[in-house]
Amino acid sequence: MDNGVVTEFKGAEAVVEIYDDIIIKHRRPKGYRVQELDLRLRKERTRSEAKIQSDARKAGVPTPIIFDINAFSITMERITGRALKFSLNEKICEKAGESLCKLHLAGIAHGDPTTNNMIYSEDKVYLIDFGLAYYANTLEARGVDLHVFFQTLASTHERFEALKDAFVLGYGKRCFDVNEVVDKVTEIKERGRYL
Repeated sequence: MDNGVVTEFKGAEAVVEIYDDIIIKHRRPKGYRVQELDLRLRKERTRSEAKIQSDARKAGVPTPIIFDINAFSITMERITGRALKFSLNEKICEKAGESLCKLHLAGIAHGDPTTNNMIYSEDKVYLIDFGLAYYANTLEARGVDLHVFFQTLASTHERFEALKDAFVLGYGKRCFDVNEVVDKVTEIKERGRYL
């Protein structure tokens, strides 16, 4: 490991240090929470994220390898590649659909499958940032994941329909209930209009 941090990102839940070959994700204390509750939540969320990411990888989902975990941080492989938001085309979107389908077949919902949380590397789409992931094998959970991904595409890419179609094609290669999931996305979208 290099002695200096190459890059550091601060998110809502964690600080991510990026080195040449590893990433360390630290869950920092939240001053607004009662200390005992804060310690418990950070430990539980760190442990849960690492377990879900590890289970996803065991199920064949491209994810970073976890090297170490302690109470509040996860050390993992750095995937060299480009975030999908910088390298989207139909082929890559199709591969993103395949990766998310594999995750869903493992009974896991990502919770935040945006083009920022996917990396294209070595002809695969890696899923990263499992901080909002949870175990669920419902049509609703799967539909919510696709809805989030489609919203990201619609808000950031001009060729939304072509990219969406490619994603659905990739998702449907293994997830044979793809039409039911896409129908659920439409239902979720309609519900959101009335809130």
